Amino acid sequence: MFLISLRADLHTHTISSGHAYGSVKEMIEGAAEKGLDLIAITDHAPAMPGSCQAIYFSNLGSIPRRVGGVTVLRGVEANVLDRRGALDLPDRLLRRLDWVIASLHDNVLFPEPGASYTDLYLALAENPLIDMIGHPDSPEFPFDAERVIPALGANNKIVELNEHHAFGLRRENRENARRIAALCARWGVSIAVNSDAHSPWNVGRTASAVAMLEEIGFPEELILNASAERVLQHVRSRKNGEMCE
Repeated sequence: MFLISLRADLHTHTISSGHAYGSVKEMIEGAAEKGLDLIAITDHAPAMPGSCQAIYFSNLGSIPRRVGGVTVLRGVEANVLDRRGALDLPDRLLRRLDWVIASLHDNVLFPEPGASYTDLYLALAENPLIDMIGHPDSPEFPFDAERVIPALGANNKIVELNEHHAFGLRRENRENARRIAALCARWGVSIAVNSDAHSPWNVGRTASAVAMLEEIGFPEELILNASAERVLQHVRSRKNGEMCE
């Protein structure tokens, strides 16, 4: 039995991402079955091979704000396109979304051997349209966490601890995730613990990530999605007091 209880999953994918296996309705039902209060639908933006086009994100307002007792955030997992931190949706669409994740993927931004991505992450920290930095534990994209984590916190960015990415892939990812989490605790930077679910069955699946946080004594008050209301307050604070419609 974990002491940390999560009330929201802020990183999930539907069939529209091209390599996931549930509809929006099924993903929301998956959240309800896990007892979650809130889910963010965050399909991959267009640069991900096989994913949907920009027009998909322009029409997310057709998804109800609440379904079966679950609050729904309309979001995106945007792809970082270059070393300057450019994203693959126009700003006008990003502003319309509740929840914007920015992630580096090695099939979109090809890793350069021996390169440091510190300046790229610092550029993401300065982008006011980004809410959360997705799975920053990738060994392909190393950065100086002692510089980047405080910068993310200073710019009100959430750092993701991603169950699938950190605990479903390589040992090196887990070690990086643990180090990043420890630095977030040291600097008082908020995190979100998410499933990165690509099917309804995996929504809310975060047991390994939560176990690691309890091992290191991570403070619950720095876990954004330990409370759905905490998530909504954060979103409203970044969207000038209003949820996007």
